[in-house]
Amino acid sequence: MVTNIEHGAVWVGAEKIPASVILWSAGVSASPLGKLLGAETDRAGRAMIGPDLSVLRHPEVFVIGDLAAARVKGGKLVPGVAPAAIQMGKFAARQICKSVRGQPREDFFYRDKGTLATIGRSKAVADLGKLRFSGYFAWLAWLFIHLLFLIGFRNRFMVMLEWAWAYVTYNYSARLITDAPEPNQETQRSYNPEEHDV
Repeated sequence: MVTNIEHGAVWVGAEKIPASVILWSAGVSASPLGKLLGAETDRAGRAMIGPDLSVLRHPEVFVIGDLAAARVKGGKLVPGVAPAAIQMGKFAARQICKSVRGQPREDFFYRDKGTLATIGRSKAVADLGKLRFSGYFAWLAWLFIHLLFLIGFRNRFMVMLEWAWAYVTYNYSARLITDAPEPNQETQRSYNPEEHDV
């Protein structure tokens, strides 16, 4: 485990590893809501749930999305992504309707529709089950799929227009601050308690 990061080095315990470039990718822990429910949680804080997405020992409470430790066949966790959360939400609504009607609940089955990710200008990767490809055509697929899932023609048109403008002008909205802040008199002046009212 990393214990310290300094200019030009990363510390792992007592070992100092020289590094000219340091990239940090933090893990994500679930919302503390899972513990507030009184549900059993895994080490990431996700609520342990039954096959119908309800909290164990509390069938009246459903947990969906990245707060749920839902498992697919083979024991793998359902990924904490929006398509999975949408499927879980629709499924939980159906189970609530079944409970109201006095019908037995079903077990959740996650249908993986694949993964798309952009990795640069006109480049992407696509993993659509047996079909895997990358490059320009994967990037076009990523654009098309994202536009398809937007609600309303106006939203689709505006997003497409913004993307086209950013593509043509190389004007991306990400802004990175990489320089150290410039010192100013306010931050460098020492604190004098006589100048402040208590």
